[in-house]
Amino acid sequence: MRNDGMGVLSRGTIITLIAISFIFALAVGSAIFILEETKDDGNKDLVIYAYESFVTYGLAEAVIPAFEELYDVNVSIHTPGDMGVVLSQLELEKGDPKADIVIGVDNSMLHKAVSLNLLEPYTPLNIERLDPTFAFDPDHFIVPFDYGYIAMICNGSMMEERGIPFPTSVLDLANPVYDGQILLLDPAQSSTGSSFMIWAGTVAGEDHQGYFNGLADNANGKMFGSWDVMYALWGEGEAPIAISYGLDTAYEKMWFGTANTVTIVPEDEGYRQIEGAGMVKGANDPDLAKKFLDFILTDTFQEQVYNNYMLPVVPSTPIDPAFQEYGVFAEDHVEPTLPDLEENYEDWMDSWRNAFFGQD
Repeated sequence: MRNDGMGVLSRGTIITLIAISFIFALAVGSAIFILEETKDDGNKDLVIYAYESFVTYGLAEAVIPAFEELYDVNVSIHTPGDMGVVLSQLELEKGDPKADIVIGVDNSMLHKAVSLNLLEPYTPLNIERLDPTFAFDPDHFIVPFDYGYIAMICNGSMMEERGIPFPTSVLDLANPVYDGQILLLDPAQSSTGSSFMIWAGTVAGEDHQGYFNGLADNANGKMFGSWDVMYALWGEGEAPIAISYGLDTAYEKMWFGTANTVTIVPEDEGYRQIEGAGMVKGANDPDLAKKFLDFILTDTFQEQVYNNYMLPVVPSTPIDPAFQEYGVFAEDHVEPTLPDLEENYEDWMDSWRNAFFGQD
């Protein structure tokens, strides 16, 4: 659990420190996070590729040492970028992978990982612990470990100062009233961005090209490949609206006792991003990789997913009271099934590219 003393720092200071840390990591080539190393020869038993927030928001630090102790092994975590970048790295290494596990492949990007033949299926021994409503992959290439609602987050003070109405539907973001007021994520690089594109494309339906065109006009080029970077800039006032998660207001309440963030998840437009982990095809240590996939459904792991500001997928896991009180959820969900996603994803992506980059 995080030190409560963090509350004495301003949110802007904390976000700035996160951004500085990320930029430094990029400067040295890639963010490589080694949680523990005890072997004299420097070899690791299990290598994990993950998205940046798995490390920067503390989930890795909370769970990996427990796995190391449980199996008397060493783990290294590499974060080449957001999930689109991670999958590209795995594609480059296909046939001679450096990783055993990839963590963070979600229901918006599974089809890409499977089509590229990057994963080896595995059904965990404790799969019955998983809430079946989150079992989006019937072939078990990915084992879910947490989930969260994609949300529109608004800086309440900036919205009031600029006289901007709060959006009530994801479709509102294409309204010219939001010109220059939005920060977006690149769906080709970011799993959050991919989830948002799917969410918006599903709600927009046949008119998704027109919607994406309006969204691109309003974004004015403010689209980022990393949620960490986008969130840091949003926190510093780059724009009043960004794409994030339904627990953002709860996050502020937990650590600062107050919240200026208005988190919006339309009740009839819920999109759940379900994150998972999978075994890399050709993993160097498949037996240990399978143990890790069993591990993510244990109480030891599930009770710590709040560090990721997401929700557990095992129903018996306690939920932080702040999440229950201040989290924003939806009654009705619009996320497509995997076959629907496979059928429509490239159409949405082509329309997105056409809107933002002028190309099909």
